[in-house]
Amino acid sequence: MKKIALMGSALALGLLTGSATQAHHAVQAQFDVSKNVIITGKLLKVEWQNPHAWFHFEVTNADGTTDVWSTETVGPNGLRRLGLSDRRLFQIGETYKVDLCPDRSGAKLGFTNAFWFPDGKFVKVGFPESPNGEIPADAPKVGN
Repeated sequence: MKKIALMGSALALGLLTGSATQAHHAVQAQFDVSKNVIITGKLLKVEWQNPHAWFHFEVTNADGTTDVWSTETVGPNGLRRLGLSDRRLFQIGETYKVDLCPDRSGAKLGFTNAFWFPDGKFVKVGFPESPNGEIPADAPKVGN
């Protein structure tokens, strides 16, 4: 009887673990890591969650209209290892510049490569954009 209970528990654990693993995705599957877009926008919201944190920005376009861009990053632990553990670094309403790899669908989503803070501080977060790690000069820019 103990053997059947142990096997049932192992099966249940395997099913639960498989579901959680299935929910996580490869960044390259959703985002085009061969392209870069640089947005400048007002921070609306930060979601400090695992497996990836999300940052939401209101970006003003050249014609005066606005779009909300959402950018995914590494998780909170990865941000902490990059020196971004103090959530006060990200102030709602402040303007940030973000280098990102755009969503393959064309949605206003991206995977964050780097942040420029209002004080000029630069922090590299994601993928290298070119062999020498520089952001391509021809990366499209959106917003102010």
